[in-house]
Amino acid sequence: MADDPRHPPPDLSPATGFFELLRRLEAPELRFGRTGPEPARLGQRVRLSMAARDVAALHPGAPPFVEVEVLGLLGPEGPMPLHLTRWLMQRLSDRWFEGADGGTADTTALDFLNMIQHRLLALYWRAWADQRPEVQAAFGTGRLGAMIDALAGLGLPGPRPARLDGVKRRHATSLASGIQSPARLTDPVACHLGAPTTLREFLPHWMPIPLPLQSRLGRQHARLGRGAVAGARSFQRQTRAELRVGPVDLPLYLRLIEDPALAADLRHLVGVAAPREVTVGLRPLLRRAAIPAPRLGSVRLGRTLWLAGGRHRDAEDWRRPSLLPAEGEAGC
Repeated sequence: MADDPRHPPPDLSPATGFFELLRRLEAPELRFGRTGPEPARLGQRVRLSMAARDVAALHPGAPPFVEVEVLGLLGPEGPMPLHLTRWLMQRLSDRWFEGADGGTADTTALDFLNMIQHRLLALYWRAWADQRPEVQAAFGTGRLGAMIDALAGLGLPGPRPARLDGVKRRHATSLASGIQSPARLTDPVACHLGAPTTLREFLPHWMPIPLPLQSRLGRQHARLGRGAVAGARSFQRQTRAELRVGPVDLPLYLRLIEDPALAADLRHLVGVAAPREVTVGLRPLLRRAAIPAPRLGSVRLGRTLWLAGGRHRDAEDWRRPSLLPAEGEAGC
């Protein structure tokens, strides 16, 4: 956008840094300092003054050309004698044809030096980028990427849903920790679903006792206060929890109920982040404003039908007792 005197702003602001510009130019298939195609050509702007900024100019093209002042062979900071810089500037001032742009100047010597300096600048960038976690994490490669994959359980080949790799990388430190906290499970689930998620712990339930472990008078597990239990089931709280997702809108609510791929993703995250001895269920909460009106042909029993009119809270009637395949096929 033009300023008050109607002058267009420059393509690069004076604050644009060398590292930041090259980081934005890089792509997964175009990397500086490596074999193969690179996103731009790098060269030095010839000058006799001290460097006032990192990047002098960015010339569009195929590929683009970046003129820098941060590093190079020429100029007062360069290792080459200063009279060579003056000689190059004199050659640049000699015009082959009428005009004032660099396209009509004698750039042969400078182009030869930039052919060498491109590799110098690219390797300088690569040495810096390989030590920066934020640069490596953007492409999931390098030493940091291997460390994050190992923490997230992705370091070894094996069957896993690839669509969850990004979620597990973001929460690699909590997944690798031995502390079994609610956030260890709710944070990856909330990141994958894009909805608020909480964990309700210590849900009461009756746990059936296998027949060989049931108490028998005069036989086994019959000592009062030690192992005797009356009946074929025991009241417990420590082995059951429930994921509460929402409040959510109707499309995500229906996916949580019916989408088998999403159920498989949640099952995988529960298997990674929750203790094996804890059975984790699912309860989606439908936003109060998203509850459909009870009209014939537009709602389904047990899914999206509520007969009570004027609901003043989010709908949370449907639940999946367990995310395991054997117990979680049907909700209630």
